[in-house]
Amino acid sequence: MAFIVLFPLYAVTLPASLTGGHIGWDSLRLLAPGQAVFAFCLAVLLALTLATMVLLIRHGQRASKSTGIGGALVAFFAPLLCCSPLIPLGLGALAVVFPAVAGFAPGIIQGFIATHEFEIELFAVALSFIAFWQNARKLARGPVCTAPHT
Repeated sequence: MAFIVLFPLYAVTLPASLTGGHIGWDSLRLLAPGQAVFAFCLAVLLALTLATMVLLIRHGQRASKSTGIGGALVAFFAPLLCCSPLIPLGLGALAVVFPAVAGFAPGIIQGFIATHEFEIELFAVALSFIAFWQNARKLARGPVCTAPHT
């Protein structure tokens, strides 16, 4: 069920760097094959991570949440931060409190994100895989997968 929600979400979010930060169904026409593969991988990994987390919590074990959440957030926000006014607005708000931030150019951050978007998406897939692996390992070692001794 989670995959059905996550795949379209990632598919319309990943081309946001090409649409100036706009997210919508019309951005699907700009979805490159590589971005579609990333969307599929991220959706599968996050859906599997959520499923293992639910099983762990149901059986009273602790789930590793931070890695999965980190991967999901990195994959979701990287295309948005590239070409939207979020970074300039954030730095402007910080400059009100910390005037030294005013001299920092938001274009440097946005340029870095735009230049290294592929690597950032690979990092998000790696984080999502690590989260799934951690939870699956806990699940395999816990009471859910152990056979009763008779």
